Amino acid sequence: MLLAAGSTFGQVTVQEPEFINSYCILTSDSTIAILPKESGSIQKHENKAKKWAKIIGGAADVVGAVGMVGAYTSGSLSGAVTGIRAAGTAASVGHAADAVGGLTGAAGMDIVFEGKSSAYTVTRDGKDARLLIKGENNEQDPMELYRIVRFKASKKDRRIQWMEFQPALIGSKETTKAGYLSFTGHKYGEQSYLLTIPASELEKGEYGIFYMSIISATAIPVGTFSVK
Repeated sequence: MLLAAGSTFGQVTVQEPEFINSYCILTSDSTIAILPKESGSIQKHENKAKKWAKIIGGAADVVGAVGMVGAYTSGSLSGAVTGIRAAGTAASVGHAADAVGGLTGAAGMDIVFEGKSSAYTVTRDGKDARLLIKGENNEQDPMELYRIVRFKASKKDRRIQWMEFQPALIGSKETTKAGYLSFTGHKYGEQSYLLTIPASELEKGEYGIFYMSIISATAIPVGTFSVK
């Protein structure tokens, strides 16, 4: 389905992606490129926890293992914690079974991706970056479903210390320092969302888009891109 977005989206007329959980970036108002999807591993955080982690609310835990993938739909997170704590153990986060099985209670862990950069590169041009993501539907607030992060990159990998926080904190000093980007999101078409990252957020570096559905997700697909 095509959507002429009017004043909200300018003259965006791209077609919705073919597949659910496709991550695309707009290369113009009428064209898109599909971003690569990568699976990472949950590993012990490489630095000691920062003071700002406590400010966010003690949220330096990989709640994503349960909260993101819908394996636990009622009760408290603490009641669902049966996994191990951070002890240098790694588990794939590419599939729900891997994450939920062992690391639901890991606190302050890093989600790590092999390689120093994404296979897709965006050139800084002073413009906002626009992402088009297809979901099972677009009835939920995308600010609750997605996190866009700037990885800490090295010659061998890219990583982000996972945090849980309320959408209202996106854009705060603490979350920005942690590597979580400010963005806006709106419905697009029948099943998709159009997310916009302000140009001011796009420094040179490595980026990832995390899907955080607590409804029906069976995986944690992560779209990646580089900004040069």
